Amino acid sequence: MLPLNTKLTGKTTQDGGLWYAFTTSSTENATYRITTVNKTLDTSDLCLSIYNAYGEKMHSYTLDANQAGRASTLDLELPASTTYYIYIWAEKGDIISYSLIIRDPEEQKSGYSTAGSVSESVGAVAGQEILAGTNQDEGGMIPLETEVSGKVSDGRGQWYAFTTNSVENATYEVTTVNKTPGTGDFCLRVYNMYGETMHWYSLNANQSGEAAMESMQLSPKTTYYIYVWADKKDTIQYTLKIHGPEEQSAAGSVTVEEEPLVFETPFELNSTQVMFKAESDAFLDEAAAKEALKPVAEVILAHPDHPILLAGTTATDGDQQARVDLSNRRAAAVKNLLVSAFGIPEDQLTTIGLGFEADPFVRGQDRDANGKFVESEGAKNRRVIVMDANDPIAQELLGA
Repeated sequence: MLPLNTKLTGKTTQDGGLWYAFTTSSTENATYRITTVNKTLDTSDLCLSIYNAYGEKMHSYTLDANQAGRASTLDLELPASTTYYIYIWAEKGDIISYSLIIRDPEEQKSGYSTAGSVSESVGAVAGQEILAGTNQDEGGMIPLETEVSGKVSDGRGQWYAFTTNSVENATYEVTTVNKTPGTGDFCLRVYNMYGETMHWYSLNANQSGEAAMESMQLSPKTTYYIYVWADKKDTIQYTLKIHGPEEQSAAGSVTVEEEPLVFETPFELNSTQVMFKAESDAFLDEAAAKEALKPVAEVILAHPDHPILLAGTTATDGDQQARVDLSNRRAAAVKNLLVSAFGIPEDQLTTIGLGFEADPFVRGQDRDANGKFVESEGAKNRRVIVMDANDPIAQELLGA
């Protein structure tokens, strides 16, 4: 049972497809956006279908996500408080790592937001090496006004990401240069989190070396994704830069740049990624927990001077004091695994247990109007949140 608005990561098997389920909210005839990403190169399509309780398919075509790594989204208008079933499989039976999220765009949220992938969470830092990703979830984060150099080859595309600032109705310019004479065009596309393109045509830069530029009006404080590739599958050196509006302070002066946080947005390790045994701090599958923690560990190891806070939270299925203890023990278990499996210094990591009453992040509504516990939403709240200890949110929690 998948909680709404929570990103799951998984892997297909050679033994057949996998099943999930989700329950719609109490909003009548809301539109749900089911988004998946195929995260494995050189595979067949990742396929997905939605069914009702009678096994009837809820849409006319199968949702396919190919190995290029772009998000693929299905929109469904569904009645309230109803359970639906997701079947997901690899078209040719191969093993594909994927992400999956069911978003309810009409849900009213309160609390601090968390990121569902490490690349979305990590802040873009000027002067730091930026590595392209193989899929939309893992695109290298580019700071605005920073020129990135790269190379495409072997017919493989690459992914980057950038986050807009707080200026409303602003125009952003994406500029690229093909630096390799005698090649085909170097091509670029910008997508939103649903895999929808943000401009009509691909931006093409030819081998003459002349810069090619695309202007787009984009939403504030939103992450977008850039896919780049060589039109004729040759090897091309390129540069890439995103120009945005200058952000002003309330007084009208330019905002002073502060030291960037390692995790610009707190990263959520929820129960679809790191699972614990019931009422325990023991991992249900330690190998799977290590796999989920690997990209987190890589980020922390790259920033040895930044202290990190691991904050545990829980569902409301119990006494608050007992939940504080359980959430702290689970945060400590994540810390111990980061130390033992990846060599992160123990003194770089601090843990805290919040239970449910002290949880300041967006939570699943795990009690219905009658006070009955809703397990699918409770799963969203059983998590460990990773954040820079210098984040004002972390400071607020530690101070309390």
